[in-house]
Amino acid sequence: MSLPRKSIIKKSRSKSLIIKKRQRLLKALVTMLGLLGVLMSLYLIILPLYPIVKFRGQAVLQNLPIAFFDKNEAITDDLWLNNLNLSTNRLIIKKIGVDAPIVDSINGDWALSRGAWHLPKTSTPDKGGNTVLSGHRFKYLPPHNLTFYLFHELAQDDQIYVIWNGKLYHYRVTGIKIVAATDLSILARTATPTLTMFTCEPLFSTEKRLVVTSELVE
Repeated sequence: MSLPRKSIIKKSRSKSLIIKKRQRLLKALVTMLGLLGVLMSLYLIILPLYPIVKFRGQAVLQNLPIAFFDKNEAITDDLWLNNLNLSTNRLIIKKIGVDAPIVDSINGDWALSRGAWHLPKTSTPDKGGNTVLSGHRFKYLPPHNLTFYLFHELAQDDQIYVIWNGKLYHYRVTGIKIVAATDLSILARTATPTLTMFTCEPLFSTEKRLVVTSELVE
């Protein structure tokens, strides 16, 4: 027994409406996923840049006495020097906003959470040779004073300062390189007073090490 023509048409229209609704839902879902993909892409692009923009903005707003991004500028501000606290061993890299206590410890994780880690069995500024320091790259973000987040901004002839046992030591960047995380050559002794600093590379990865070496300025 065949169905009435009106009933067949009604069922056909009902199926057509269901198909169209499903198509609209699918289209909306695809659009939402596409929008989400765009937002995620923008987030991943902006994330590494945000700390840099924030850091530079704060440097301008605070009217800092020393230009953070002038690679050839040494500390010449007498007021800054006169107010410098020499009682604590510290690493100062004005260009990237680092002003971190230097921590001696055999426990690297413990030391790095508190400042710049002075690696055991490496030299110290007062003894000459190779003083080796390390810092976290992405545990803290600028303008945090402990972070090496902007370490890649350093360049030849940039100025580095170390306060050690009540004395200020002035270094000048002479070399920048990337090495494997297992490369221990950066800890080797040197004949001349040297400051070797390193951190994780690339950003948000521990695969390699970004190494900056500096020589003592007499």
